[in-house]
Amino acid sequence: MSKRLITAVLVAWLPLAGAQPAGDACPPARVGVSDLGYSSYRDGGVIRGTNIDVLNEIQRRSGCSLRIGWYPRGRLYAQFYSHALDLTGASLRSPERDRHGIWLPYTYTRFELVLLNQHAGQFASLADFVNHSKARLNVTRGIFYTPETQAQLDRLQRLGRLEYVNDYSVVFRKIVAGRAEGTLAPATIHLLNQRQFGLSGKMSAAAVSEAPRMMVGIYVSHQVPPAARQKYADAIRGIVTDGTMQRIYEKYLGAELTRRLFGGGTHEILEALP
Repeated sequence: MSKRLITAVLVAWLPLAGAQPAGDACPPARVGVSDLGYSSYRDGGVIRGTNIDVLNEIQRRSGCSLRIGWYPRGRLYAQFYSHALDLTGASLRSPERDRHGIWLPYTYTRFELVLLNQHAGQFASLADFVNHSKARLNVTRGIFYTPETQAQLDRLQRLGRLEYVNDYSVVFRKIVAGRAEGTLAPATIHLLNQRQFGLSGKMSAAAVSEAPRMMVGIYVSHQVPPAARQKYADAIRGIVTDGTMQRIYEKYLGAELTRRLFGGGTHEILEALP
């Protein structure tokens, strides 16, 4: 087994800060996270990000012990589906994932078309980009896209202008190496990677019509006791209602991007929580 695989998959489970004793209805839970920019990233031997801060707050408010492990994005859901994980980190909702767990939304995201400045243009949609550009994109396996977005990615792949890779660090390494000119990613992901790979100021991001704002949440396995799932949901409701969520995002993204992300309020999230 390679050193990289051992590091990525067989990581020691790390208890989140502030663990509280839990009763029988709230057993310790295994949480898997992956490379998602400011949502979850590795800073030396420490895992940081908005999702990690949210999980810490869920643990503090619910009294439920959460233990976190780092996985390649594509492998994370395989582990979740096989019951090796109790919770996932930040996840978009999909029918396949719904078969294995309960989705608890807590924030919003929106994918943007991110291109090196020399390849950027006034593209109103991904279809416009496919039709009027020759730039190549790299995107990450294990990411759920809207059907409209996936249809355009499929067109790009047929044209030889799209490649799927394991995680976003690979995406940006290939952009730096000249093997791709852009990607499709939310601001939480592409801003950190631009900074880490020396691309800040060298890339432009634009919203596209095929990728509207969507809710993001954690998935809780059906094997987790219902009482524990409800504790997680109640903690998230409090985090969203009292403004803690926005303060977490401001810490990483700044006030302006956070206002844009949460513009229109959080009623959609609150209505979707059980």
